[in-house]
Amino acid sequence: MNQEAALNAFYENEGVEEIRLMEGGAHYLEYLTATGFMDSLIPPGAAVLDNCAGTGAYAFYLAGRGCIVTAGDIVPHNVEIMRHKQKEHPVLADIYYGSAQQSPWEDASFDVVLCMGALYHIHEPQGRKQAVLEAKRLVKPGGLVFFTYMNRYAVILNNTRDKVDNLEEILEYAGHGREGIFHASTPEAMEALIAECGLEKRHHAALDGVSNFLHGTAGLIDDDGLAQWRRYHAVTNQVPSLLGYSYHNLIIAAAAA
Repeated sequence: MNQEAALNAFYENEGVEEIRLMEGGAHYLEYLTATGFMDSLIPPGAAVLDNCAGTGAYAFYLAGRGCIVTAGDIVPHNVEIMRHKQKEHPVLADIYYGSAQQSPWEDASFDVVLCMGALYHIHEPQGRKQAVLEAKRLVKPGGLVFFTYMNRYAVILNNTRDKVDNLEEILEYAGHGREGIFHASTPEAMEALIAECGLEKRHHAALDGVSNFLHGTAGLIDDDGLAQWRRYHAVTNQVPSLLGYSYHNLIIAAAAA
């Protein structure tokens, strides 16, 4: 089964990203942190492309804030869910099926481009570079691009947290970051890729931080507990030494003006 077929099978049968983000604990903190950056950096009325939108968690959020949002995904099942949601709540400007590596839009069409998920699934370095360059092509001069990636260091820590009975496999993974349909990078590699593609890093943040490694993390969904932890996370999520602990990280980069 090739990568695209495997992606389709995964997201059709078990992997609805929006459900993961909303289920609580570290995942919900990830969503709150990402939307917090959006609130501070993306003004209402901005033209936004979400080019790997999943089922539209961020696309519908931004449209609800008054942004003009176009959303697409490479998984047909995800696109159909977005279209169904659009019928009930028609706020998106457009929905399309397509890859983050090759989009149908003209150069410099958007104020902001979200590439928040595609890099989870592209194994080959040239393919990852192509996705970054495509986002750069589509954003206007001075515009922002949001990239998320899975962090290899955190995956390794999680796999060795309780016991180590597959050390050879873990160390092999440390060298390439591939596990099934998923690819995990490192903060250093991502910053190098962004720079290589001619984008300027503005923010590099841990979306879920150390929350994955706290016992009883699900309790963070309690309103008081989540509020307390979110305040701490908000002032520490861009501390470079903590980036390696976070499963999901966010780089916000700017195109040259």
